[in-house]
Amino acid sequence: MKRFRFGLERLLQLRQRRERERAQALGEALREEEDQREVRDAATEQLGRIGEQLAGGSAAITSAGALRNLGLTVEAAVDQVEAAERSHRESLERLQREQEQYGEARRERRVVERLREHRREAWGEDLKRDEQQEQDGLARHHAQGRDES
Repeated sequence: MKRFRFGLERLLQLRQRRERERAQALGEALREEEDQREVRDAATEQLGRIGEQLAGGSAAITSAGALRNLGLTVEAAVDQVEAAERSHRESLERLQREQEQYGEARRERRVVERLREHRREAWGEDLKRDEQQEQDGLARHHAQGRDES
């Protein structure tokens, strides 16, 4: 009895490796997105705290220099929030690309796996057919031997 041999086994192995690589890249993109979201949230919280401090200290008389410093602080906090939001958006875009590439790699692997399954089934059917023909031949030979006696 001959063993099943899939001629595209190497291609299947390459597709499996590519899927694992894409899964790893997807994991990295997920971690990056989480990190960027945390940075964005921290920058937003910082801006909120600065706003609360400004609202709490608005009744006191403040010098022009202090107001200028407060303005610069608020401006810097706003810039941080905008930069964090931009970075988070970019990480979301990368995450989406990685998800698409992982999905594509997974589909490509599944196509080759399905082909292997179909070929294995066809091989099994051929094997059964060959065995049945062999048994039929033996039965005919045995029947011819009895007829000659």
